[in-house]
Amino acid sequence: MQKNELPKIPSREIFQTKVNGIPFAYHKDAIPLLRHIFQMQDYDLPIKNFNPRVILDCGANIGCSVVYFANSYPDAQIYGVEPQKDNFALLKYNSFPYKNIHIFQSALWDKETYIKVNDDVCKSYVGYMTFETTADDPRAFKTMTISQLWKQSGFNEIDLLKIDIEGAEKEVFAAPDVDEWLPKVKVMTIELHDRMKSGCSYSFFKAISKYHWHFEVRGENILLMREKS
Repeated sequence: MQKNELPKIPSREIFQTKVNGIPFAYHKDAIPLLRHIFQMQDYDLPIKNFNPRVILDCGANIGCSVVYFANSYPDAQIYGVEPQKDNFALLKYNSFPYKNIHIFQSALWDKETYIKVNDDVCKSYVGYMTFETTADDPRAFKTMTISQLWKQSGFNEIDLLKIDIEGAEKEVFAAPDVDEWLPKVKVMTIELHDRMKSGCSYSFFKAISKYHWHFEVRGENILLMREKS
């Protein structure tokens, strides 16, 4: 995505703070995200000499995680995906100062298709779920797969894969191409959402069970580090 001029933020109640001296915009529903990521340091990974070249952030929301990664790993190229239009507008605004952040308004799924976001039933600006739909739905937009996102990066491995996609992990880890990209992941952090969609954990653990990982639990996330064979 090209970065030509500072994007406008949504015409709704928006607050401002600073991250390392750089303005950061957020809505009230994102306050827990700011606390978890910038204060509680949920993504402060306990890995010595970890210098990722490429980071895929699936479920980038308003940009807390991509901005955190950009400040923690300034040499990394960071690719963020977010489907919801208001969150994406803030993601675009917040990531604008960082030349190493690349964003896509899309959602992860198991194949190329069309999905919609449940704006009409979700009362919060976090926790949106996505549902498959048809191309003629006025709310429809195209999905991405992790393989597509990874290939966009141009790297041969995925140094860090962050997944927080509100239940769509069920489809992603059951995808036909899962064994194409999963062996290429060095480090993964994921939040599972069985409370929102039954079968997320089953799909996830079935997929990763073919490979050797070191596990840790950090807050709401599971951290996995690929063990050398």
